[in-house]
Amino acid sequence: MKKRIKYKPVIISAVIIMVIGYLIYTGLRDTMVFYLTVSEVLAKPTDDLTDTQKVGGIVTAGSVQWDPKTLKLIFKLEDEQANLIVNYAGVVPDSFKPGTEVIVEGTYRGDGSFWATTIMPKCASKYE
Repeated sequence: MKKRIKYKPVIISAVIIMVIGYLIYTGLRDTMVFYLTVSEVLAKPTDDLTDTQKVGGIVTAGSVQWDPKTLKLIFKLEDEQANLIVNYAGVVPDSFKPGTEVIVEGTYRGDGSFWATTIMPKCASKYE
């Protein structure tokens, strides 16, 4: 008498493991914080300009223009090689100030300006 190997539970288990792995991968992919530098955004081809991007840099001293009535904020974001004008409308985080390293999320328009939907100041490594 031959023993019959049951493949059905093995196949079902493999499919369940693959589905769980895919769900974990897609969930983590959207939450990872990858961002470009100001220089990288300015060097991107114009075909990629419609995509939402995250850009990191330092808020340039003396560049912040804030209108509390309309909640409009304009400032320059810089890295070692270039700067970018950022436009934002909304509530500004308390830790946002000139010289702070921030990550902005939004769309680059191709004319040297970036329209942000989110501003995320990076936390200081040392609190005083």
